[in-house]
Amino acid sequence: MARVVVQEYERAVLHSLGAPARVLGPGRHRFWRRRTAFALVDLRPSLLKVAGQEVLTADGVGVRASVVVRYAVTDPLRWVLSGDGEASGVEWLYLAAQLAARDLVGGSSAEELLATRSAAGEFLAPRVRIEAERVGAEIEAVDLRDLSFPGDLRRTFASVAVARQEAVASLERARGETATLRSLANAARVLEGNPALRELRSLLAVERTGGTVVLTVAGADAAPV
Repeated sequence: MARVVVQEYERAVLHSLGAPARVLGPGRHRFWRRRTAFALVDLRPSLLKVAGQEVLTADGVGVRASVVVRYAVTDPLRWVLSGDGEASGVEWLYLAAQLAARDLVGGSSAEELLATRSAAGEFLAPRVRIEAERVGAEIEAVDLRDLSFPGDLRRTFASVAVARQEAVASLERARGETATLRSLANAARVLEGNPALRELRSLLAVERTGGTVVLTVAGADAAPV
């Protein structure tokens, strides 16, 4: 006779002499070790890390992608019975995440993959969730953990990013110069139609520079010297 204590966050699955399997809740339990197959299932949220695999993108670039699956077991009986001696519930999830990552990478170009990396979970999660429901688990999220490109392609992407930033900076400088020229043109039109304002502007310039004003003819414009 064997004894087992099932914690609050666990469930135990027993197979006794070919009878239908049953689930034991939290507490202390006894069972015949020789006559019973026993499996303890943790119901707490878990992380499944899927190792990086190299896949060709739609445009023929070799990319290594790794995935992280956040899941929790919701049906202990189905989770245990999903194992067939060769694969357990967690292995089925691992395989589903691998295939989903291959579909994501293989169906996108390298540039598209880089641009949509942050939204990859929206593509991956539904595909893994189908397998999770079959084995008695619930998927919280599936995230693209790492995405590695060949070295020469990384340098190309970096050059493109720098060129884009330089283009943005050039555009901002051009906008600033245009605004300055527009302001000067407006000021010139105002001064052209208002001689008194032009004289006042000259006096203000003299005041700032500490120069003098020479009046050539009575009523003529003043100019700073």
